[in-house]
Amino acid sequence: MLSPGNQFPEIDVFDLQDKLIHWLVFVVQTYLWCGVSLRRTPSLSNKWRVWIHFLVFGLAMGVFLEYAQQFIPYRSFDYWDMITNAIGAFSGFLIYRKWPSIKFILE
Repeated sequence: MLSPGNQFPEIDVFDLQDKLIHWLVFVVQTYLWCGVSLRRTPSLSNKWRVWIHFLVFGLAMGVFLEYAQQFIPYRSFDYWDMITNAIGAFSGFLIYRKWPSIKFILE
């Protein structure tokens, strides 16, 4: 997200393609980060860790990355991208709450 914009090929398959990519990246990122460093046994601290990971690696990272793009050549700041990042992060959080990491299933 912080590489110069001229590094990407111009491929427009459909409208809002950029928003879909933003949403998908933050769904995956937040889902994975919510499962980081959780203990196998459920506890109250696990619930707080999931919330903290969602807030830091989902919402805050989406705002930071979008803000930082204004300083990158051929990139720009966009409020709609920031909102899409937040929706993606929240979606990833909800998916994690419904289907926690498969790490414990494989053990």
